[in-house]
Amino acid sequence: MNLPEIQANDQIWRSLEIATMVLAVLSPVVIVILAIRFKRILKKLNQKQWTNQKIVEKRMEFYDRFIPKLNDIYCFFCYVGNWNELSPPQILRSKKELDKDLNIYASLFSDDLSNRYLEFMRLCFVSRSGWEQDEKIKSLFELRQGQQGEWSDEWIQLFDTNNVVEATKIKESYDLLLESFKKDLVVFQSGMYSEASES
Repeated sequence: MNLPEIQANDQIWRSLEIATMVLAVLSPVVIVILAIRFKRILKKLNQKQWTNQKIVEKRMEFYDRFIPKLNDIYCFFCYVGNWNELSPPQILRSKKELDKDLNIYASLFSDDLSNRYLEFMRLCFVSRSGWEQDEKIKSLFELRQGQQGEWSDEWIQLFDTNNVVEATKIKESYDLLLESFKKDLVVFQSGMYSEASES
């Protein structure tokens, strides 16, 4: 080998030694940077999981309080279950309480659930047409008069018999509303966050 070849080989070896030293110094730095990033990602995932858990807990509290009243309204209008034990004033009071609860907690649920709720209530009640107007029950009161133990004729004014909706439509709307609840209560699907958890 001649002198220029030896010098070239020597330069290559020096370059390799420098590269090895740089890699030896940078490797721990890269590992530390990656560890920090991984820790941040893990912290965000844990925070998101904690938030989702709290949302689900609030949704479950709401569901436990909301569904019995909603079921009473469904039973009242479809003449099933304890319908003849429920008075018209109770039903109107339950509707007001449900409206208030949903207005307060609507942000925890999907728009679909809110829309299904409004549709169900639209089938069951005549909405107020002014601040002096009370809501009315879309139902016939005659059958209720004979089946309800403590009927009061003052309750007749609480009914709108001109806009009565078939019980089958009310049941369909109720079932769709329950399906929306079911979707909103599911947070995890196949180990991934579902859309419900991101709403």
